[in-house]
Amino acid sequence: MKKTILLLVSLCTLGVNAQDFSFGADVQSRYVWRGLQFGGEDLSLQPGVEYAAGNFAVGAWAAYSLGGTNDAQEFDLYLSYAISDAISIAVTDYYFPTGASGHDYLEGDGHVYEATLSVAATDAISLLAAANIGGDEEGSTYLEASYAADQFTLFVGGVIGDDNGYYGTTGEGLINVGISLEKEIALSSTYSLPVNSSLVLNPDAGNVFLTFGFSL
Repeated sequence: MKKTILLLVSLCTLGVNAQDFSFGADVQSRYVWRGLQFGGEDLSLQPGVEYAAGNFAVGAWAAYSLGGTNDAQEFDLYLSYAISDAISIAVTDYYFPTGASGHDYLEGDGHVYEATLSVAATDAISLLAAANIGGDEEGSTYLEASYAADQFTLFVGGVIGDDNGYYGTTGEGLINVGISLEKEIALSSTYSLPVNSSLVLNPDAGNVFLTFGFSL
């Protein structure tokens, strides 16, 4: 874990230019990810920061329950590389500080490592394959296809090799089906607030979610 942090820090300090950094935050009515809800009924604050250099990008993303639910907290580090305009790969370190005393971050407790392949098959159709390569004993793999139009995205995702229930299934299942919508609300002549809403169905668990959020 310490080696991972040192690598990311080293990449960020090579030829750093402030203009290569981007940051922001989302506020969501619920934290729903790949058909799974985290944090119960609490609002979720989701800040992120990224440094991009050429085809490489390194960043951090987090989710914090505004209701103070410790089990709903998350902190992720990722490194991505764009092979071409249509294909990119990434490695993500998901960290979940669960329990009353939490985990020791630097010792590697509470981490799940994922490798992803993203393919833009057309201007509208995208494919995603995400495999757990560490921290998940069975190595669950998530697969997703999406179709994006002007202000909405249709998506369908499922999981295989999930025998230990990382995604809550008993081996495989369809867990993430729905539609996301985005628009901007003009608050002044110079600023518009991006807002979003998603209707998500998890057929395997029989759950449905309707979320709303905005980006800063």
